[in-house]
Amino acid sequence: MSHLSHRLRLAAPARCYRVSRESGDSCVIRSARIAFAAAALLLCAFKPPEEKTVRYKVTPGYWFDGIPAFQVKMRFRGDADGETLLELPSDWAGSAGLWRHIMGLEIRGATSLGGTYDRPLIRHRPGARIRVAYFVQSAWQDDPGFDYEKARPLVRSDWFFWHGNGAFAAPQGRTAAPARFRWGKLPKGWSVASDLDHWKKKRTTVANLIDSVGIGGTRLQIVRREINGAPFRLATLGRWSFTPDQLADTIVPIIRAEDAFWGDASSPYLVALAPIGAPQSGLSVRGTGRTDAFSIAATSGFELKQATRFLAHEYMHGWMPNALGGLPEDKEATDYWFSEGFTDYLASKVLLRSGLWSADDYVADKNETLLRYGTSPARKATAAEIVDRFWEDPAVQQVSYDRGHLLATILDAQIAVASAGSQSLDTLLRAQRETARTSDLRATELFQETLRTRTPLSLAPLIVQALAGAPLRLTDSLFGGCARVVTERRKEFDRGYDAEATRLADGVIRGVAIDGPAHAAGMRDGMRLVGREAGKIGDSRVEIAYRVADESGERVLRFLPEGKKEFEVQRLELDGREKDIGCNAGVESTR
Repeated sequence: MSHLSHRLRLAAPARCYRVSRESGDSCVIRSARIAFAAAALLLCAFKPPEEKTVRYKVTPGYWFDGIPAFQVKMRFRGDADGETLLELPSDWAGSAGLWRHIMGLEIRGATSLGGTYDRPLIRHRPGARIRVAYFVQSAWQDDPGFDYEKARPLVRSDWFFWHGNGAFAAPQGRTAAPARFRWGKLPKGWSVASDLDHWKKKRTTVANLIDSVGIGGTRLQIVRREINGAPFRLATLGRWSFTPDQLADTIVPIIRAEDAFWGDASSPYLVALAPIGAPQSGLSVRGTGRTDAFSIAATSGFELKQATRFLAHEYMHGWMPNALGGLPEDKEATDYWFSEGFTDYLASKVLLRSGLWSADDYVADKNETLLRYGTSPARKATAAEIVDRFWEDPAVQQVSYDRGHLLATILDAQIAVASAGSQSLDTLLRAQRETARTSDLRATELFQETLRTRTPLSLAPLIVQALAGAPLRLTDSLFGGCARVVTERRKEFDRGYDAEATRLADGVIRGVAIDGPAHAAGMRDGMRLVGREAGKIGDSRVEIAYRVADESGERVLRFLPEGKKEFEVQRLELDGREKDIGCNAGVESTR
């Protein structure tokens, strides 16, 4: 049967239920109106479960109700009590209602069904064989661009890109259960890649399957390399300003450096890159770290020069935070200062130490962080406010990263000084990883416990104060004689127009402030924003240049993006002493 023409069909009614979604937001299971003959029931003798493995098969290239889709099939044994709750994708990474992209849900092996569409309750004989099939469709029929949400799948007639959190259902309570994955028969001309390929013909777990990424299509390009004997794959879709080989050449040294930082042997790894649109201006790059993969979803402006720090951050997620205790099950954003901010710091540290960054690169990265933090409208946000507003307020998102980055910078230096160089953030985190193997504490709890037991410092108050919104400041002596910390006044960065409203208007400029710098330079509502040709986002001291168009043609507007508010910000300066071998390529605290 052709994948492209396949439509869902019902099997014998005594064995198969098709689950439907009622109109509106209320989703229920239709009552199963099937009468079972007594003779048929007698033939269904009980057979005890043979294994707990949940088996998944993914096949791309389908259509469902005229919309491209890929199919997921599952096989597993029902629970011993005769009732199994199937959980469809729900909420992840700020996206809710992920089950709405699941279509044509079909369940075999049930005697009856209850519950709701997103959580069907399957009633069955104890330990019965259950088969589930459904189709996954795209959240967007057009390119999402800046509206992309990584939890939601992208599916086209000739390619797909998904994260397991938005694609895979699972029986309740079985995230630790063994699982197997395989691809179905691929349409002609298709190639596919997933980190789940690393488990071919082997068992993984349901949790690892959900924590996966998949990509495929008729134009998928795959670059293969070896890193210390382990296979590495880069799978890319779309057209970029660089070749797949050039991107692989950037990634491979980062993987080697971070494996060495943690003292780990290299293992099979996948990087997946997918396009999410080609807006006229602006750039969006979304990265997602998986256990043995990371994904990149980017608009067409993504360039290789932007990749190094981004890639180092994403690969570091192979350890941070899951290998160190993980995040809380609810309100993950509570601990993003650790899982994201510490990851930012460690990535920069490894890049410097390995020689992939110069001291100038390292200081430039720190200064970007200090500037964002110092001028952020959310810099005083408490931990509770960050949880409440994380997915709605970009400033709150970023301050969580930057707060953790600076906190790690301060802690690393203080630990090194207090221990006379025998300890550092490195040694503490490696020790924490070993402890995490047998601990039930989450990563932030275990980190503070590790601090308490391995250092003479009382650093808990610093962490508590920072999470309560107290300002973080680098001391003048933080980097020893390797770099100076300079404090200065800086005007806020102000584009002079509403960038978000302009983006939503597809590049038609909105919200130009009459008393702002853009208006003074000639920008007006209704002009079309062609692109930015100069400037540094976040830095009000650097002249910014926008190419705009109206009925009179195109022109470039240049101005200093200075707002009316002023902030006290810090920055680092190098004066040549960073070349001293004692500074370890520029920053003493990176030992």
